[in-house]
Amino acid sequence: MDYKVLYRKYRPKDFNDLVGQDHIKELLLQSILNNKLSHAFIFNGPRGTGKTSTAKLFAKIINCTNNFEGIACNKCVSCLSYEETTDIIEIDAASNNGVDEIRELRENVKILPGISRYKVYIIDEVHMLSTNAWNAFLKTLEEPPKHVIFILATTEIQKIPITVLSRCQRFDFQRISSEVIFLKVKEIAKKEKINIIDEAITELSELSNGGLRDALGMLDQLSKLNDKITIETLNNAYGLVTNKDVKEIFEVYKKREIKLLIEKIDNLNSKGVKSEVFLTKILDFLLQELINYKITNSKEINNLEQLILDLEECYTKKNKYLMIKTMILKNIEDLVTKYEVVNTVVEEKNISREIISNEIQNQINLEILNIRVNNSFVNANLNLKKEFIKKWDELTNYFCTNGETKYLSLLKNTKVEVVSPTNVLISTKSYSNSVLFNLICDEIAEKCKKIIGDSIKIICLDEEQWKKVKSKYIKNKNHISYNYIEEPILKKDNKAINNATNIFGKELIEIK
Repeated sequence: MDYKVLYRKYRPKDFNDLVGQDHIKELLLQSILNNKLSHAFIFNGPRGTGKTSTAKLFAKIINCTNNFEGIACNKCVSCLSYEETTDIIEIDAASNNGVDEIRELRENVKILPGISRYKVYIIDEVHMLSTNAWNAFLKTLEEPPKHVIFILATTEIQKIPITVLSRCQRFDFQRISSEVIFLKVKEIAKKEKINIIDEAITELSELSNGGLRDALGMLDQLSKLNDKITIETLNNAYGLVTNKDVKEIFEVYKKREIKLLIEKIDNLNSKGVKSEVFLTKILDFLLQELINYKITNSKEINNLEQLILDLEECYTKKNKYLMIKTMILKNIEDLVTKYEVVNTVVEEKNISREIISNEIQNQINLEILNIRVNNSFVNANLNLKKEFIKKWDELTNYFCTNGETKYLSLLKNTKVEVVSPTNVLISTKSYSNSVLFNLICDEIAEKCKKIIGDSIKIICLDEEQWKKVKSKYIKNKNHISYNYIEEPILKKDNKAINNATNIFGKELIEIK
């Protein structure tokens, strides 16, 4: 017996064997059961998703004289002659796309079927028909003889004239999910006694891009090796780029190891990985990263979105690998900075009040601190607070986006507590962070003015201080009136700031 390739050997025998297109199967079955058959159908969808198989099954079932609930009996004359019947005609429009072929078809449709109820014309790649061929075909398609049914199959529905679409019942085939392909490939591999590991089936399923025929074609090819099929086997055969490869590339990208990054991309190119395959894989990976960041309210979204848009443009370029490397290098600086800022845990030094020298503490002038606390309560209201919280988040996002780690570290774990028209009081978890913040609070205020447009004075209290201030305010607000107090002008002592630098490190203190 002649050898049959797997996708032909395991072509669906009935609708129960058809996978991944349940919505189409149900509609066609109902039309058969209710005897409401259209004279023309158009099956649209990616290659290998079952369009032709479905068309042939449909033709077999509607011609079966004893079909039960939409399942062919496989015993009647029509079923037994199904493989050789002249009543089911398959035409490849890619090679039969001229007006002469369509004129011949118009003549043939007049001839009654030999042994079946219907003559079914399955025209594959129908979008390849010429304009003149369409014009010659249109009248026959609209009003064919009662014994004729047309099934048109295409992968490019946009090329079908609207006058044709309006005369057909349209069915859109979807890419078959990797999970469904995995199960079908595993089932067939078991029947054929093909030794393939699950990880290889997973990669093969994804490589097939939603086409079961492609997946079975690859399995058939690899089975000739008479050896266990592994990820390495797929790599050698198809120049495969795995999820692991993409993850490693992105990790190197985040670490800004440019030389290693380029080496990894060039290695994929030398292995024969198609640039389109690599682009699709890395864009899928980046999209998932983007979704994860959106869910977790990450602040690095803007650059990641730009990277995705830039890489997507590479599809249209001639030298795609060159453009991929160019786009990645273009984006690497900003994304790395933001990724590390967001994902690196800033080690907060738990420094006690005793360790901080009196000179540094005195630099945070108690008079100024008390004035700003007082002024924060003057005409403070909840609406001002709500508006400023949004701006505070905007400020934090700006520092994250632009990699200003000094400010971002200080704003970490801060909370806006009180907002007046002139002053803002915020709290932070540690005393050391409040000291650091207040040392450059005027600098932060300048950033607020420049970035979010608010000219305000800021003061920061640790949680213990804030609780005391809040308690005192609640206790006295009905007895004491808070009036605005002008701040005295003070000169900063550089020596004190230098001492702070020695304690907290240069990464948190920056003198301008």
